[in-house]
Amino acid sequence: MDRYAKLSRKEMISFAVAGFGQNMIINFVVTFMLVYLYEGVGFSAAGVAALTVILTITKIWDAVNDIMMGVIVDRTRTRWGKLRPYIIFTALPIAILTTMLFTVPDMKEVYMLIYIGVVYLLWDMLYTMSDVPYWGLAGAITQDDSERIKVISLSRTAGTLAAALTILSGPHLARLLSFSDKTTSRGWSYAAILISFVGMGLFTLAFFNTRERVDYSPERVTLKETFRLIFKNKPLFLILLGSTTGFARNMLSVGGAVVAVIVYGDEGIFTLLGAGIIGGLIIATILAPVILKFISKKKLMIYSTILTAIMYILMYLFSYHNIWIVFTMILLTGITSGFFIVIQTTMIADSVDYSEYQTGERSEGVCFAGLTFVSKLMTALATLAFGICVSLVGYEEGVIITETMKDGIFLGITIIPAISCLLSIIPFLFYDLSDDKLALLKQECNKKDNQ
Repeated sequence: MDRYAKLSRKEMISFAVAGFGQNMIINFVVTFMLVYLYEGVGFSAAGVAALTVILTITKIWDAVNDIMMGVIVDRTRTRWGKLRPYIIFTALPIAILTTMLFTVPDMKEVYMLIYIGVVYLLWDMLYTMSDVPYWGLAGAITQDDSERIKVISLSRTAGTLAAALTILSGPHLARLLSFSDKTTSRGWSYAAILISFVGMGLFTLAFFNTRERVDYSPERVTLKETFRLIFKNKPLFLILLGSTTGFARNMLSVGGAVVAVIVYGDEGIFTLLGAGIIGGLIIATILAPVILKFISKKKLMIYSTILTAIMYILMYLFSYHNIWIVFTMILLTGITSGFFIVIQTTMIADSVDYSEYQTGERSEGVCFAGLTFVSKLMTALATLAFGICVSLVGYEEGVIITETMKDGIFLGITIIPAISCLLSIIPFLFYDLSDDKLALLKQECNKKDNQ
């Protein structure tokens, strides 16, 4: 198989559309699950605390589970490849479990918490089984660096558009399907059914319309060797560390709908806040490939992260009273965070090439398991931090919202992310896989293939 064969337009579009479908689901769950549970189901203060612990533990376990999934993927050999089969076999179960997350039975609070914990754990595991191979496919369908940046940027753009559609229409869709003048839990359930089955239907295009362009060794890498490769792969390790320390940049995405309820008294306000996030991400994914022609990935990562921290600090100083100033600040943080998302994925793909140079084995599964691992770990830590903020301000079902509560929540979603972003810069200062060095490594690998 010619690993350097050009990527067809059909493959590129199908891969991006699959990412669109996948992102419909992940954004619906991440953005609206908490507001559905807090407002649609309802929990006591103790229940909110218990729910925070359950979701955090589940997310952390699932993040660890990503590495295990990466090992499984790299040991898979089928006539369809090692990545694509997982995409087709996980689609339907994910759609069903997504629906179950938004249809919590009416029973005692302790049983509802158990139900949520079990279903969410299963959902996370199945999502991992689809997500690791999907992003691994980004490094397997093309070996050309410019094509890789283009397909990842296109997929990230499609994912951002899916996030825009889901986040902006989610509250309105749930209210429409509630067949009432206010949003009900049943409305969220119907919205989940629609989004999950449409999203997973689109996701299967990554199986039907792409092919893997790399030759895999018939030998399976052992689990012990796999973990040795992770720690030996310095660029990968630094990317994971830098991403993890920047976890708090996800706090607004995780709790934005709840923030809208507490600070502005209406979850629909998150439509405006979400528009700022999505607008910034769309701009970033379009600009990133252009900017990367003039500046290295490392420099853009560091500079954009510094700007993100500055924007969060300014947002806190301007306060939440003027919604349009908040919107502007969120738009700007969306742009700088969008650069992070594109560069992070591209750097992970580069670490696969670095691994091949080091060992002679391509490890898309493990390297991109690292991507999904760190993404979920960031979400887990952001959920924990946001849950702590909610508990500290005393929010629970039926409570009267005070200015102190609003101030506390707004402080949490601005200053904590600013500090987190500044800390995340440190590991990237030691990242040394430059574009020139990467090109030399690829030449060496190509020479070995031709011998």
